[in-house]
Amino acid sequence: MNTQPTYTAFSGNTFLANGQAAELAIEIKRISTTTDNILIFNDQTGQQIDLDLSGSELEIQQRYSEPQPEKKVGRPKLGVISREITLQKKHWDWLDQQSSSSSAVIRKLIDKELNNPSSESNIMLAKQSTDRFMSAMLGNMPNYEEATRALYQGDQAKFLKNIKECPIDLKEYLIIKTKNIF
Repeated sequence: MNTQPTYTAFSGNTFLANGQAAELAIEIKRISTTTDNILIFNDQTGQQIDLDLSGSELEIQQRYSEPQPEKKVGRPKLGVISREITLQKKHWDWLDQQSSSSSAVIRKLIDKELNNPSSESNIMLAKQSTDRFMSAMLGNMPNYEEATRALYQGDQAKFLKNIKECPIDLKEYLIIKTKNIF
């Protein structure tokens, strides 16, 4: 599972660059004298973001780099959040028969699901991400609604037919975004 989000930038219908936030911001700053009409999308969620391109490349790098955790003495924080879950008796019985603790088994099952790009939940997230991008970039174009319907129906042939007339960079990006959907 990729924990570092990636982003893609477009100027109008033209692909500019993609990458992690810091490298993308630096790339946009290098290739663009104006930042007007540039839209940046989170590749995983389809949501638009803004990047602050002010300052030097070093300042941009520092702004978007993850802070390094300071080393502390003692037991490290594990990032565990305690919550209650409700299961049926048969689920608890099954968990009790496992060699690991209930929490460990549930974490493994969730991790397995998160890391499976063809799982039902991940396919739905990919469809929603693609839909957000399409809404922003193709919302006024012919066949947008038909393409969206085909996306959610999982009909690749119909989807490709409906995006055929899209600008080439947008169409190529959509094909890449939908590779795990169809």
